[in-house]
Amino acid sequence: MKIEQIEHKTSSALSKHLRGVHHVGVTVEDMGKSLEFYTEVLGGRIIIAEIGLAGDTMHNTLLQKEEIDAIEKGVDPRTIGVPNLREGKDNLDVYFIQFDNVVLELLQYRSASAPPNSSAAFAAKNPYSSPAYINSMHISFYLNDEVDVDEFVKNLETECQKRGMTQVRFNRIIQVRSEEERTKVNPKYNSCKLFDPSLGDFEGWTLVYFKGPNGEQLEFNQVLRKAKLRFQSAQEEFLKARTQG
Repeated sequence: MKIEQIEHKTSSALSKHLRGVHHVGVTVEDMGKSLEFYTEVLGGRIIIAEIGLAGDTMHNTLLQKEEIDAIEKGVDPRTIGVPNLREGKDNLDVYFIQFDNVVLELLQYRSASAPPNSSAAFAAKNPYSSPAYINSMHISFYLNDEVDVDEFVKNLETECQKRGMTQVRFNRIIQVRSEEERTKVNPKYNSCKLFDPSLGDFEGWTLVYFKGPNGEQLEFNQVLRKAKLRFQSAQEEFLKARTQG
């Protein structure tokens, strides 16, 4: 669909109060591995760390809706994945990690008796991780224009394997039926290159889908050609509308 075919409705008065997206948060199973991946491998910088958050205010702020759901169902909140921050039986650890244009927040809920930066997460991880699940989210990282994406994927996989990050797995663009097949695929199939002019505004986009060290859904994007121009013009249009509003 062409962007011109999409109806642009007038924004509400509330929109003028927004500056944009500040950060993306992901709840992790193994905080130690997550910190290693997002800082040592990908180069983010920790700017804020809060260890052992708990108490009434924090519990109500983060978990009130889920606690009410449990009460209405007549079940123990913990059985539906609600930790007990209120009484301090569980704690929340938070790290904010700065990248060039966005902040990533890592969160881990754990028993208060468990050590920070470990794999002792409060709730069991969902064993399935299809990005098609409702409410699934992903974090997308923006690659520089000059990067060879296929080579980057190969090098990153090698680095993560050396560090024991066995859950870091990249999808290929051809069908494979086993993990062994996936690892032996020619690197030219490491990324999806959308370079056909028939794609319209999407032309010039390269994307890679993969799982992070905790099985979280991640993506790398490289945006060139028409797609890059579209983003640049859209940002200019957005800023112009804000200043005129």
